[in-house]
Amino acid sequence: MNSFPRVVVDLDCLTDNAVKVRSLCQEHRLSVVAVTKGVTSDAEIVQAFMRGGIHSIGDSRVHDFLSLRQEEFGVLELTLLRQAPRSQMHLVPHITDRAFMSELTAMKALGEAALAKGTVCDVLVVVEMGDRRDGVPLSDLTSFIDAASQIDGVEITGLAANLGCITGILPTIENQERFGSVAARVRRETGLALPIISTGGTVALDLIERGVLSPIITELRTGEALLLGVSTTDSRVIPWLRQDAFVLEAEVIEVRDKPSAPDGPVGLDAEGRRPQIVDHGIRRRAVVALGYTDTEPAALVPLDAGVTIVGSSSDHMVLDVTDAEREFTEGDVVAFRMRYAALLHSMLSPYVARGYARTVDAAVETLTRAGRLTEGRQTCPDDRTGT
Repeated sequence: MNSFPRVVVDLDCLTDNAVKVRSLCQEHRLSVVAVTKGVTSDAEIVQAFMRGGIHSIGDSRVHDFLSLRQEEFGVLELTLLRQAPRSQMHLVPHITDRAFMSELTAMKALGEAALAKGTVCDVLVVVEMGDRRDGVPLSDLTSFIDAASQIDGVEITGLAANLGCITGILPTIENQERFGSVAARVRRETGLALPIISTGGTVALDLIERGVLSPIITELRTGEALLLGVSTTDSRVIPWLRQDAFVLEAEVIEVRDKPSAPDGPVGLDAEGRRPQIVDHGIRRRAVVALGYTDTEPAALVPLDAGVTIVGSSSDHMVLDVTDAEREFTEGDVVAFRMRYAALLHSMLSPYVARGYARTVDAAVETLTRAGRLTEGRQTCPDDRTGT
């Protein structure tokens, strides 16, 4: 018996997206890190990306990687995209292959944890490129890397920059060229090879498509493009990718005709917001067993034509189905397409089940038979450590 609400994942759709993104990046001599934090690095989804030839996975939480290390995945590279809190630093050398870092004190703790395990951790230093999240300021970068390179137990293998997450700043030819120039300068000034110059996220894909990304950059980190086929930061549906990998399904628990305006004084709703209510008279309403405990209602799009979301509380969602093309009754299942916030919250909720489908695409099937979806870890086609 099916359990609702549930997220249904089309794994072959994800593999198809992975094939296309990897192919584009290979044309431009870039490797790809599939960012899976939006789906808690779900093992089935990671395997779908591996079938598409992507063997490098990025997540911001150490614990999301635990199950991946316990699976028999073969060649899989795990990159920790957020500097681990000090309370979790001892786990990093045991679980991850590379870690993003931006504080020397934290890097010393990582080095100590690595030495205790008898290993050395690869580190990418995060560079502040204008988004005002984490990152070392450009003016401090050379001295920071000089100091970091002296820490036992860590090896500085590259630089990483991020755009579009906090302030919405977009990647441009200019700021990506600046990032490339910074990387070249730091290589000269420190004498380090820094073979990995990593940019992200999905919003940078547009520059790659246009062939204008700095040639010094060696790696793209992307999640939203692979998962949803869109780029939220620049409000773009990526036409050559698929947008139908994820569907959220929930059950209808009540259907009645009701006035669209409330009866009585109006205060704040369950989320502390003041509702904007328009009186449309009597409307047919379907109440769904879904709320913001399960997902982000504002980031849902009903798949049934003529259905609109009226409002949500923690455990209920009200739909206007007056103009729907089908007649809704109690017990029916209603489906939604999800934007990134809804996908993230749904995958995190303990109340939302997961289902997996394999609607094999002909192109994916052909690549699988040819053995092209099970290749080892991707590498850049040339040595790009020079300036």
